[in-house]
Amino acid sequence: MSKSKIYLFTRIKENFALLIRKGAYLEGEMLPSVRNASLDLGVNPNTVQKAYQELADEGYIEIIPKKGAIVKKYSANPEMELIQSIQRELDILKTYYSNDEILNILKDYLKGVNHD
Repeated sequence: MSKSKIYLFTRIKENFALLIRKGAYLEGEMLPSVRNASLDLGVNPNTVQKAYQELADEGYIEIIPKKGAIVKKYSANPEMELIQSIQRELDILKTYYSNDEILNILKDYLKGVNHD
């Protein structure tokens, strides 16, 4: 899987998770169908399906066959969630950079150095 596909899937999943945490989708509410979400986002339905499955695995939603994805009651420890999110992003970076390179990028970021 290419780097851009991993990043796209992660962005879609994290965006829906954020919307759920912020209350844009409430408990019992349906997320858009995989087909509708893929059309709205301009991505392959498999990308949305994978994002939804990850959301289900993380407890944000429940996938009911032939019905759709329903938001579950969600209460998380925000600090732990943030740490887990950072860890997931670091795991992705590890596929492309050494630990020392990642550490230097983080140090530069904290100092305000731009890597564009």
